[in-house]
Amino acid sequence: MITIRAATVDDLDEIIDLFESTVKAVNNKDYSPEQIAVWTQAKDRNIWAEKVENQHFYLALIDDQVVGFSSIDNTGYVDFMYVHKDFQGRGIAKALLDQVEQKARELQLARIHSSVSITAQPFFKSRGFEAYDKEHKNLKGIAFTNALMEKIL
Repeated sequence: MITIRAATVDDLDEIIDLFESTVKAVNNKDYSPEQIAVWTQAKDRNIWAEKVENQHFYLALIDDQVVGFSSIDNTGYVDFMYVHKDFQGRGIAKALLDQVEQKARELQLARIHSSVSITAQPFFKSRGFEAYDKEHKNLKGIAFTNALMEKIL
């Protein structure tokens, strides 16, 4: 059974480990080794702590193991959606998205939106998101293109 709870800074090690291992194992089918290397080094511990403290940041757990995380800010921006590489396809991302959508409704937001990786776009589409633009980013000289996607609530 999937349990969802709010993350705290005490969870940072597990969050960072899950992020790095997931990007390396799951996103590698859509991104080059150079992109994966830059992506997994893109955030330091202080930035992660700030995100956990300042966003509505949720963990998904199965038997007390962190198997995913997601966050949404007060504007409706879904900043993170990651599921552990060994727990893909088990409804974890759906449970996390349900939680962030519930928070968005509590905040009385009309829409939620995100900058979505190539790998995650099919999931977001399946959950009612539509692409409305592209975002071109450059991390340490390496180019990335994400879809800007939104869902009207």
